[in-house]
Parts: sequence; C-alpha cells; structure tokens
Amino acid sequence: MPARRNGLTRVDIGLALTILVWGVNYAVIKAALAELQPLAFNAIRFALATLTLVLLMRSRGPAPRISRPDLARLALLGVLGNTIYQMIFIFGIARTTVANASLIMASCPIMVAVLGTALGRDRLPAAAWAGVGLAVGGLALLLASGRGSGLAWGKLTGDLLILAAGVTWSVYTVLASGVMARVPSLAATLVTFLAGTPVLVAVAVPSLLAQDWGAVGVRGWFGAAFSGVFAIGISYVLWNAGLASLGGARTAVYQNFTPVVAAAFAWLTLGEHWTPGQFAGAAAVLCGIALTRLRPAAPATALQPGACAKTQPPGAA
Repeated sequence: MPARRNGLTRVDIGLALTILVWGVNYAVIKAALAELQPLAFNAIRFALATLTLVLLMRSRGPAPRISRPDLARLALLGVLGNTIYQMIFIFGIARTTVANASLIMASCPIMVAVLGTALGRDRLPAAAWAGVGLAVGGLALLLASGRGSGLAWGKLTGDLLILAAGVTWSVYTVLASGVMARVPSLAATLVTFLAGTPVLVAVAVPSLLAQDWGAVGVRGWFGAAFSGVFAIGISYVLWNAGLASLGGARTAVYQNFTPVVAAAFAWLTLGEHWTPGQFAGAAAVLCGIALTRLRPAAPATALQPGACAKTQPPGAA
C-alpha cells in the first residue's frame, strides 16, 4: 500500500499539469476536427502517441518480460480500449460540445463501480448508490438541456456516442484490472498501443486517402501533435506515476477537475456557453462522483471507483 503523503510533491505537480493538459485537450481536439476527418485525426495522434511511448520505454532500458497469456490479453484490451473506444469517442466529440463530452466521460468511475459490483468484484455502500443515482439524473438533465447556444437536440447523437464510449471504456477498465496489476504500467500501456494503433490506422485508411491535406492548417497539425505526444503519451506516464506513488484514491481526486478545465477553456477559445439546466446537470454529476468516491476503505484487491488500476484514464480523451 502506498505511504500516506502530506503536502504537495513533484508527483502532485505532475498530476496537476496532466489535468490541465487533458482539460485543454478536449477543445484542441474539437478545433482540429474542423480541419481533419475524425478517423484521420485519430490515426495521426495515436501513431505519435505510440512513438512517444516507444521512446520512453527505450529510455528506461530493457523491456520487462511479459507472459504470452498476458500479452494476448493486453492485445485484445488494446483493440477494445484504443480502437473501438477511440472510434466511438472521436465521432461523438465531433458532434457535441466540449463541456458535455468531458462531463460524460468524467462519470466513467461511476460506471466502473457499477460494473465491478455487478461482477462481484466490488461492493457499493448506500451513499455510493445515492451518488450513482444523482449522477445519472445529472446526466439526463445535461442531455435534455441547453437549446440554442448550449446543447441542442441536434447534438444528442454526439452525447449518446460519448456515453457509449464511456461505457466501452468502463468495460475495458474492469477487464484490464487483473493483467494491469501484474505487468509494469508503461510496458502494459505500450503493448495495448502496439496492438490497438495498427487497427486504428487500418480502419482510417479510407479517411487518410480522402483527407484534403492542403486544407489542414496549424490547428489540425498542432491538435494531432499536442493530443498524441502530450495528452496521451507523456500524460499517461505522469498519471501512472501518481497511481504508483499516491495510490488510486488520491490520484483520482485530480480527475474531478478535468471537466472544469475543459469547460472553462472551451468557453474562452470556442465560445461555448451553458444554460442553467446544464449548470444544474453538471453540478449533479460532480456531486454524484464525489459521493461515489466517499466510501470506507476496501481491500487492496478491490477495484476502487476512479482507481482504474493502471489503465489509461478517460480524461485523456
């Protein structure tokens, strides 16, 4: 069990920078998709992210040995978490607002907790179930509010896609918890990328061929580079360092600030504005997440809501 730490450490600073990057990343992706087709954008940023992780692994010396069964599991998880999830997510964010996408994805720890309970891996107290209900109600209000400058009914498809992406990510997190506990985090993350990125690129070939590359400007290239190198490659390493040093509960607290940063940055750069209904829904979601995480200590083998083992967190987008 990680030792209790008092005060801010370099790990805390790294986590704070990670949350800042992830919050900004939603608006960066949204802006880049104005110039790049969704699948083409995903192919570029994940190729860059995979290259970043390869270089980081090489800088740490020889790669650790991974058993064949674990390699097979990680490969399948890579297709689920880095191909299927990312395809759903990128089409969803192209159709909805940054604030809504970040808030819906912030509810992933609640989905993980419910799935863990359904599979008998976790147990939620009454307060946590109250948090689940509050978050579900908040999401429903968020989806139904915001005509005009906020969320219009025409963008409901995007929100539903983001919700489906959140469910997919939560399934990935629950299935990955066992193997991720046995394999060093950077090595496990790299294997999932080496398995998932080629499939993602193969699916994107028609989009890459159809893309008007002459129309891609600074926003498109900067968005792909920022999202791939910083929001995925480097941030995953900082996040896993937080899990290793501070534990899942303290690290997960930082994740609550991702939708706040995302909404504020989208308001400043993309002109996204919220309606009172959206504010109420967002407040309900965040309070529900907090209630779900305020719980008695569980055994180390249990999957805590928001701990997500050593998997990539949803804030990475």
